[in-house]
Amino acid sequence: MKSNTTKTHKPTTTENLEEKFESDQDVSDYFDFSRPIIWGGKRKGAGRKPLGKVRKQVLLSSAVIAKIDAIAKKKKLSFSAILEDACVALQ
Repeated sequence: MKSNTTKTHKPTTTENLEEKFESDQDVSDYFDFSRPIIWGGKRKGAGRKPLGKVRKQVLLSSAVIAKIDAIAKKKKLSFSAILEDACVALQ
């Protein structure tokens, strides 16, 4: 004997998809989960090439920062390049 509590579900169609979704009914029969679509991803050789440098945090006074900024602007180099050049000159 069949149970009266068993409901028969109509298959999900484009016409009733939103209605079923809004009423919290299962709509998974409308989608194919066997092959998920994955967008993007890492491509071999993509992205910025490593410079071989290590990031460090340095605390400097405002006066020193202003001097380094002025030198960097005058020489048209980056802040890091000026600090690296200064350190190499100390050796």
